[in-house]
Amino acid sequence: MHLLLREPIFILPLEKLFNKNKMKKLNLIGFSLLLFSCQTNKVEIPYDKSETISIIKTNLEAQELAWNTGDLSTFMEHYWKSDSMAFMGKTGVTYGWQQTLDAYKAGYPTQKEMGILEFEIKKLDVLSSDAAYMLGSWNIERDTLDVGGHFSLILKKIAGHWVIVTDHTS
Repeated sequence: MHLLLREPIFILPLEKLFNKNKMKKLNLIGFSLLLFSCQTNKVEIPYDKSETISIIKTNLEAQELAWNTGDLSTFMEHYWKSDSMAFMGKTGVTYGWQQTLDAYKAGYPTQKEMGILEFEIKKLDVLSSDAAYMLGSWNIERDTLDVGGHFSLILKKIAGHWVIVTDHTS
């Protein structure tokens, strides 16, 4: 019996193996390209951290002054004028700039009830060129009963202005 082989037997399996490896390599290359193309590179805008801290502190001082003169509208200028702004106090969460202003007006209807406000910053972290986080305490001196507590603020730079987007005051 005579077998006629045109190619050596080991060539066929090597050829199949080579094609499988080639496909694996192509798949790996394609998958890698897909991963790299999905990456988003956030370009950080250069900023002066000390200048940002100074601006945020100045805004807080302006809020104290506005409060102490009975001007709640000016006090609220340093909050984000958006329905997405959030204020959390002892009664729960209030969403929206106007709703928060209305709540302040209801809770502090007169200058006498507003008293004299003083903030103390415990911690201020500038997280990026457009985000910051603050921890602090507040105190209101009044003729009747002084009140006070603590707060945490998330601030964002929106349309060139640092504003409070989330306020948790207790």
